[in-house]
Amino acid sequence: MNVMKYLTLIIFIIMASPCNAQPVQIKDVIRDPVVSRRCKTLLKRRSEKIRVQQKLNALILRNNKAQEELKESQQVAKQKLTLNKTQLKNDLKLVKFRIKSMEENIVRQGCPGITL
Repeated sequence: MNVMKYLTLIIFIIMASPCNAQPVQIKDVIRDPVVSRRCKTLLKRRSEKIRVQQKLNALILRNNKAQEELKESQQVAKQKLTLNKTQLKNDLKLVKFRIKSMEENIVRQGCPGITL
């Protein structure tokens, strides 16, 4: 019995000594699988919205180039391209708003280790 007390006391002294004062590294963190699945789906949806945003930006650039190449006589095409550009810009604003709200939801729901 006394041997066990001495061993625990020695271990305690060794652990408390300043030379062993190293930060504790936890390599195996137990994570709830539901949380990680939820975080993965949230990030997947966010990345899909970002892809849509990039496509809308590309379409707006194509629209601008098409408008520059139009001749003066092509008034109907110019009106359609102008209307199309307005719709694309509205869609882009909506997608940006949705991405921002998704990012806020990801932060609120506490997905660990995610940088946006």
